[in-house]
Amino acid sequence: MKKLLIIGMLLLAALASSAQLRPSIRVGATASNISEQHIKMGIRAGVGIDYLFTERWGIRSGLFYSMKGATTSNNVFNYDKDKATKLSYLDLPVEALVMFRLSQNSRLAMHGGAYFACLLHSAVPAGAAYDIRKGEIGASFGIDFTTNHFIFGPEVQYGLNKATKPGTGHNITYALTFGYRF
Repeated sequence: MKKLLIIGMLLLAALASSAQLRPSIRVGATASNISEQHIKMGIRAGVGIDYLFTERWGIRSGLFYSMKGATTSNNVFNYDKDKATKLSYLDLPVEALVMFRLSQNSRLAMHGGAYFACLLHSAVPAGAAYDIRKGEIGASFGIDFTTNHFIFGPEVQYGLNKATKPGTGHNITYALTFGYRF
């Protein structure tokens, strides 16, 4: 176990010393729903990391806290216990990344791939005929605009497995995040 930990730390140190490794922190808003239900607003926050193989190609990952769910009310800010399904997930995206230089200090990056999510907390309306699944696997796509050290970007996540059991609902989440790249 100690050898594995030491090897992991050495690998992380080697990657961190590379100019291709770009960590960031991000925070933003989410708008999500579960299939036919209405959109519910939430937050998304976490740390991201980009590793570039070349100036243009790389991979993107991170660890994010995301609020998802849905409401049966037409008011997206109505979070009554009787109307809203509130879900909190810990997301781990693993995405391919392609970057385009717009100017000396700005870049446009498109990313897409898979994400894995673990349910941290759920609250369903009283009398709901479904339970929430503990894990989620999905597809994600987004665009990041970077100027100097600041990042701004929209992102979409679509849960490939059903979010509820029994049921046919999939988590669909739209996020808009702002961040700082170190």
